[in-house]
Amino acid sequence: MIRDIEELSMNAFPALSTILVNGWVLRFSEGYARRANSVNPIYPCRIDILRNIEICEDMYSSRGLNTIFKLTEDEEAYKIDEMLQQREYSLEAKTNVMLKDIRGFRIDSDDRKNVMIYRESKDSWFEAFIAMNKVGEQNAGILRKMLQGILADTYYACIVENGKVIAVGQGVAERGYIGMFDICVHEEYRRKGLGTKLMINLMHAAAAEKSEYSYLQVVDDNELAKQLYDKLGYRKQYSYWYRVKKLKR
Repeated sequence: MIRDIEELSMNAFPALSTILVNGWVLRFSEGYARRANSVNPIYPCRIDILRNIEICEDMYSSRGLNTIFKLTEDEEAYKIDEMLQQREYSLEAKTNVMLKDIRGFRIDSDDRKNVMIYRESKDSWFEAFIAMNKVGEQNAGILRKMLQGILADTYYACIVENGKVIAVGQGVAERGYIGMFDICVHEEYRRKGLGTKLMINLMHAAAAEKSEYSYLQVVDDNELAKQLYDKLGYRKQYSYWYRVKKLKR
């Protein structure tokens, strides 16, 4: 389960460059976003683990990047985590992965009001997306390239009111799973259930095209979000976290 969803989530947010190093997946995206610039040891290491850590550190530091490991709850990851802690890596952003069965999921016409779902990215969606997520100009260019690199089925959702995009979100579907990413509501329209509305529309669209499960990622200390997802029927499957070694300037 863990490896499957980790593969899906990497495909849903592809890095600009990806290489394999002795079983570990290394992702590079000019420093934009931890998950797109991290070592993902989701397959067993084929050499000495400490040596592979050193190789990864050299590869990131030589490119002017922090060395970041994304670790999950499996036996080898705990060994890696202990080694990284001994090397004074900081612990950051413990996150829960949650799953929901969406087989047969349906919504009524009222739930679909003012919601638009595209199968290809549109400039209006992307501009609203980077504005609501406060993505700067330089990173916006990187993000656009990353989104263009998605090969899985992608759903771009937004809610429009009086001609204005007030909420955006993205779903990426592969192998029967749709991942929910970057659900964001304009600050003037929050606490009105619009994020939930986007999510159920994405689930509805994906279920109609044979997706069976929906997954999402939520930071562990975000209690309000966890309560919301619990009410929507999502259940925790596992956690991941980052170990970070900052580049010495």
